[in-house]
Amino acid sequence: MKKLLLALSVACTVFSMNAGAQLVWSEDFDGPSGGTLPAGWSQGSTGAPGWKTQMWAAPTTTGWGSALGATLPTHATQIVLVDDWNDSGTVAVPISNLHDTLKTPVFSLAGYSNAWFNFTSFFVKATRNTTNKTERAYILGSTNSGSTWTVLDSVDGATVWLRQHVDLAPLSSSATARLAIRYTDATDHLLGLALDSAEVYNLNTSKAAVTNIYYNNNVDGISANGQPVAFRLQNTGLPISSFRAKYTINGGAPVTQTFTGLTHAPYALANYQFTTMISGAVAGTNTIVVTVDSVNSIVNADADSSRSTTFTYASATANRQGLIEEFSSSTCPPCKSFNDFYDPLCVSMNVNTAGTDINVIKYQMNWPSPGNDRSFNADGNTRRTYYGVTGIPDHFVNGLPSVATDYAAELTNSKALKAFVDMSVNYTVDTVTKKLGVTVTVTPRFTKSGSYTVHTVVMDKYYENTTNTTGQLKYYHVMRKCLPSGAGHPVSSWTDGVPQTFTDTGIAYTNGNWTLGSASYPAQNEYKFWSNPYLGSEVVAYVQDNATKSVLQSVWSLPAGLASISTMAKVENIEVFPNPTKDGANLKFYLQEEGDVRVTLMDYTGKVVSEVTNQHMNVGTQNVKINTTNIARGSYIVLIATETGNRAERLTVE
Repeated sequence: MKKLLLALSVACTVFSMNAGAQLVWSEDFDGPSGGTLPAGWSQGSTGAPGWKTQMWAAPTTTGWGSALGATLPTHATQIVLVDDWNDSGTVAVPISNLHDTLKTPVFSLAGYSNAWFNFTSFFVKATRNTTNKTERAYILGSTNSGSTWTVLDSVDGATVWLRQHVDLAPLSSSATARLAIRYTDATDHLLGLALDSAEVYNLNTSKAAVTNIYYNNNVDGISANGQPVAFRLQNTGLPISSFRAKYTINGGAPVTQTFTGLTHAPYALANYQFTTMISGAVAGTNTIVVTVDSVNSIVNADADSSRSTTFTYASATANRQGLIEEFSSSTCPPCKSFNDFYDPLCVSMNVNTAGTDINVIKYQMNWPSPGNDRSFNADGNTRRTYYGVTGIPDHFVNGLPSVATDYAAELTNSKALKAFVDMSVNYTVDTVTKKLGVTVTVTPRFTKSGSYTVHTVVMDKYYENTTNTTGQLKYYHVMRKCLPSGAGHPVSSWTDGVPQTFTDTGIAYTNGNWTLGSASYPAQNEYKFWSNPYLGSEVVAYVQDNATKSVLQSVWSLPAGLASISTMAKVENIEVFPNPTKDGANLKFYLQEEGDVRVTLMDYTGKVVSEVTNQHMNVGTQNVKINTTNIARGSYIVLIATETGNRAERLTVE
């Protein structure tokens, strides 16, 4: 079973995917009004009034939008929905909707071997911060008219209308097939689920739609000669094993390539890249056209077999410094779980270090309850609003939502693509007058107008917060002030090769030499540093395209005159050898302060696979044996935890 999504937002295109397919049935819910379900549809609900038909405007004007703190997308036609927010009590006294189930009429799939259920949904999959309960929804299938049910798939959550597709292979050839959509609010007071345009189709031909074109595989709208051309293809027919595609630049000679050996499932979206790079682009605007003319050696009859777009020419490229922005909190248990492995991973990959080209910023939020994270302030809230963050932990890579499961690869890939902007930053801390100064210089390699922002973020490199409610004591790369504010410096145009300078000087700061548990910790909504900013702060500046939220380039620095040294773990000269290893490794390091030291071996999910040592150590060179006899082949993190911080190195076991 496989389900893929297509967002029905303003920025996306809805593709015609039904030509060449057999319609089994469809329902648009535009018939009965006043809450009545269509003929043949029924429901089984634990809460009143359960499922009903109505216009979409009703829930948007009676609480869903205000509950989310966001403007909901428009939807002009009548829908069917279960409205948990308005029809199921109140936050204080919720009415349980554990199994609100909407059932289709019975239908026959006899003779159909490639049937799919397609529907449009608005389902946030919301979580209440105070209870940590999450609403969920599922697609159920039956081969005996609904006497027994099987879960076919879950409904994905988003704050846009989504077109979703569910494989009906488990119901194949049944003459008494039936579907159901089940909503549960986990006995809490949440939002609900809205549906429209439900249909069952049987696929019977090979075709595909080009949905997006990528140049340099990003959304900056800029590229250069010698950069790649990629595209996203949606299978709108039978499984794809091969297809032929071509692209042209400004109507020039086509570049043709055949893609073979594929297993591209129906309705699935996948990205493909031509092996021949861009050539022939000229200064100004260039047009690129990508066409998929055959699928499985059959002429591609999809109405969207070809797509065109334009890009702005860049005269030069620059190495990209990747940017990770994380939203977290000291009162959020899932945030602690995430940071327990993500922070050591970042340390092992030397983020926020000269030459590493991976920059990390963390914004601390004032939720969930008790919502008293001391590092929360208005600048962090501005960034949360900008990205529309509704749940934490959450993070963005170069301005785009993270979709990764391999976070080490995600960090590495954040800097993989070329940038078309050069940046430099000069950061000064005057410890006499207690004032900060930051000068950022941006030199674009393209000419373009639009809505851009240059952001400057000053951070504490590290601090310890004993007032946390989760057990997470250590915090890294936390924003203390955005300059001049969370809104940054607006830019409306760039000219190729012409630098622009953004200066914030005379910024007063407050700090102290905090002790654990001290009442002089920074208070919420302040911009205080937790430590001396000359020794313990850092800055990241970046350029963001507000039309796409894509970050074009970032840059990192310590205060001028400060060497890039660790002020955290009091551990130096770390060596792990041999590396890679088969039969064990040696860990050697110099400990600057006497104290308790714990060494563990972790995989990249954060799981501890070996407790190497946990003992008191004196100042000086330490030698620790790492036994890998029972460790599976793969990449690991050697984490050295001291009383003042952590250091980490990578180890590969062969």
